[in-house]
Amino acid sequence: MTTPLDLDAYVRVSKVAGRAGESFISPTVQRERIEAWASLHGARLTWHEPELDVSGGRMSRPVFDHIMQRVRTGRTGGVIVAKLDRFARTLAGALTVLEEFEQHGATLVSVADNIDLSTPVGKAFLRILLVFAELERDRISESWKTATSSAIDRGVHIARQTPVGYRKLPDKRLAPGEEAEAIRDAFRLRAGHVSRTEIARRLDETAPRPNGGRWTPPMVDRIIRNRVYMGYAYRAGQVNTDAHPPIVTEVEWHAANSAPVRAASKSSKPNLLGGIARCAACRYLLAPGKTRFEVAGESVPGYRCRATHTAGACPEPASINARKLESYVEGLWRAHMAQEAFLVQEDNETLQRAAEVLSGAEAELAAFAADLTARRMLGAGYHDALAARTEAVETARGAVRQAAGDDASGGMEVERYDELPVVERRRIIGSSIDAVIVRRGNSKVPVEDRVTILWRGEGPDDLPRRGRDNGPIRPYTPER
Repeated sequence: MTTPLDLDAYVRVSKVAGRAGESFISPTVQRERIEAWASLHGARLTWHEPELDVSGGRMSRPVFDHIMQRVRTGRTGGVIVAKLDRFARTLAGALTVLEEFEQHGATLVSVADNIDLSTPVGKAFLRILLVFAELERDRISESWKTATSSAIDRGVHIARQTPVGYRKLPDKRLAPGEEAEAIRDAFRLRAGHVSRTEIARRLDETAPRPNGGRWTPPMVDRIIRNRVYMGYAYRAGQVNTDAHPPIVTEVEWHAANSAPVRAASKSSKPNLLGGIARCAACRYLLAPGKTRFEVAGESVPGYRCRATHTAGACPEPASINARKLESYVEGLWRAHMAQEAFLVQEDNETLQRAAEVLSGAEAELAAFAADLTARRMLGAGYHDALAARTEAVETARGAVRQAAGDDASGGMEVERYDELPVVERRRIIGSSIDAVIVRRGNSKVPVEDRVTILWRGEGPDDLPRRGRDNGPIRPYTPER
């Protein structure tokens, strides 16, 4: 008796949404064809989750990678697919994998193509089929790009979900919906340096999510970064800047996206410098209200470094009396505002011009990156040209940040500031200050000798933030 063949069944679908007809073979149909072949030939199958929304143009895929590891360790005799293009749509990649199959004594079975790799004719036939599979992938890709480009030109919103604040019209274009004002308000709040957490709580009230869900800071971040709210329809390098009515202006969009991402304070009590004050020894945020200082028999709250962070331990964790620190920072802020307030009108015009320059630079970069003709003609020089356009975009973004920072820092009436609650005062101070650096020291050291204020634009870009890899612990080093 012949030993039954052990095979791993592999099912793949390039794009699930909207697919139908002869070009689409559903996971169920693929499974039925594989099971029928295995039953006829007495093969034993090991099934895996279907590989959905994954292109056959590359051989590195999560499920397929797992199967390849089983091939390399001898836990399977090979792979079975319903049709060859489910295995691969790239000649070079497929041949490389098949060479590895041969090294490990594994085989490939394609039910629809009836391939026998044990003969030279079968191997040659496989190569021919792979060439046509690659050709079909290129044809489908080109058709998709053409259809996408045409849709973008017509102002069609291609994404599956309609952005919050818009409603989709019968022609698939967008129009402002009931929540448009709430979204516009979110952009304006972010431009005013309100934290994403505070904006999320505001949206819970003004644009409640369905089924009682709550807004989260990452959701707010995705909205603020989405160019659709400027009236754009875009996909890859294709952009239509006049696709539908905008909810925010370009200036409002760039101002919101230039606002610093500052962690919201976790303290339950209002504090002035939560999310702003940082330890000089590790540059991480100081926790408000975590330390108490005895002053004239009274317990006074303070700010302190948590000492242990995801990146390691702080070598010299700082702590400081909250009253002394807040009083010192507010005093310097008042003096700074008195000098800067006269710049407000000029900065508004500067921000408008800077936003226009940035929009042009981004459009130029996107168009050049998508220009395949330029890539072929320039050869090795293409990357230098691309780098120059990327640098132009970064320069323009810096100009917008500078203009937005100048605009946010001027025009505050000190008398009115004193009447505001602590939360609002923190937002206003945070719009003018990147960070307040506090060095370790005892209570006898004057606060001015322990504290450095980094005004807008003076703080380094790599200050530790929640939700990203901050690298090793290192102290704050003033630029000379």
